[in-house]
Amino acid sequence: MSAIIVSACLLGVPCRWHGRAVSPSSVLRRFRLAHPDIRLIAVCPEEIGGLPTPRPPVKRRRGRVFETCAEKPNRRDVTGRDVTDAFRAGAAGTLAIARENGCHAAILCKWSPSCDLI
Repeated sequence: MSAIIVSACLLGVPCRWHGRAVSPSSVLRRFRLAHPDIRLIAVCPEEIGGLPTPRPPVKRRRGRVFETCAEKPNRRDVTGRDVTDAFRAGAAGTLAIARENGCHAAILCKWSPSCDLI
């Protein structure tokens, strides 16, 4: 049976920065119906990298990742610590999981600060 990596939040797992679940992706639901033989491997690179849930939102700046303000109007400003190492560890861990499971494809969350970069 083949397998693919999937962002856990797209499956409804409450692992996003705010700690709330979102509805499972309609694209992913259709994919599962069309490909029942493919095993989905749920991953959250931020959690794999050691970040907690919930966690502060982040911004990418010049190849680094920084915590920022939770209030949306102020979120564009970098206000917190550099968490780049956790994001790199999450990417490496996600890649290791993909390799261990023989994954050759992924369905990842667009606009995610980690999934959108992997």
